[in-house]
Amino acid sequence: MKKKTVFTAAAIVAGNGIGSGVMAIPYFVSKTGAVGGAIAFLTAYLISVLLHLMIAQIMLTMGETLDILGAFNVYLFRGKLKNILKISFFIIMVIVLETNLAAYITGASAIMAEFFPGISEKLLGTAFFVFAAAVVLLGLRAICIGENVTVSIMATILLVALFFSFRNINPAISIENAGLDATGLLRFAATYSMIMFSFSAIFAVPQVIECLDHDEARVRKSIFLGLLMNLVISVVITVCTIITSKEVTKVAIVGWADAVGGVIRILGSLFIILAMFTSYWSIGFATTEIISNQTQKTFGLSFVLATVPALLLTFLLSNGFMEYMKLAGGAVAVIISLMVIPTYLIATKGQKTSIMTPAEASKASVAIVFIMYIVMAVGSLISV
Repeated sequence: MKKKTVFTAAAIVAGNGIGSGVMAIPYFVSKTGAVGGAIAFLTAYLISVLLHLMIAQIMLTMGETLDILGAFNVYLFRGKLKNILKISFFIIMVIVLETNLAAYITGASAIMAEFFPGISEKLLGTAFFVFAAAVVLLGLRAICIGENVTVSIMATILLVALFFSFRNINPAISIENAGLDATGLLRFAATYSMIMFSFSAIFAVPQVIECLDHDEARVRKSIFLGLLMNLVISVVITVCTIITSKEVTKVAIVGWADAVGGVIRILGSLFIILAMFTSYWSIGFATTEIISNQTQKTFGLSFVLATVPALLLTFLLSNGFMEYMKLAGGAVAVIISLMVIPTYLIATKGQKTSIMTPAEASKASVAIVFIMYIVMAVGSLISV
């Protein structure tokens, strides 16, 4: 593979993390307040960087680019229950990841149906699947190019949206100032949790390492930059929504478009569709790699097993059921993140970390990351 740039690798991280869920962040921030929201954004960024560096360190310590499940199999799943744990977690991960892929298809088709009312959502979803899956089938190089171009287009869309938003600032900005009482802290935890989900790009890390040929310095830079892209994108959407909307809606684009006009609805819808493409590519490739590594099947057969069932799910399951499965997917994402920490401790025991500074690799930092992922788990259960 031709040597890729740090920006290209960072785009993989950003593309994997940013999805339609970013449109839920402004509502949470509007209930937390400007100061609380800023602290939540900064905290989520720093904690996410540390966890993704831990994942990178695990992969580099293994000496080869494997999927995250492969790392759990090597370092975490041991003893008499090893095989049961390996098989069980493999099945759970594949089901959850394929449901996520199905959710991207149904989500994109629902948005496209608003602009193509005469075409069925199933046909639109199939068209999305064909284009998205084709990039996955072409391999990591195609994904690198696709993520690079798409994330750049998404950034351009946000710049245009930012311009129109500043021309339509609402004098009566709708934002509350949550205090330090129990209600305020619960709102902060819920806001922090929602932001953390938009920063989660754990399946992109092995792809970044492979893309950059295990270059530790460049891998480190790409993680910082990729998550910084997610931070900037999330903040821009949040600011634009809050300064324009008469009422910040649970799905930001609704109130934002009502305040600014149809151009925001078009730009916002295009942004979400592109975000679903980037997430599909990264998750689709990760699922293919997991199936290939765990079953020793060829990439082509693993690709079929990873993507075709997800398309079939869109025909068989209702949108309501898909929403429940997305919640389950979020729970599994938290569990995986928590499992990364003991895996990291085992993998690096008695060794110097090569991609993390001593402060980042300290026991105090590891403990803080663990605690803040518990806060994320609790926050995800809180309604605002």
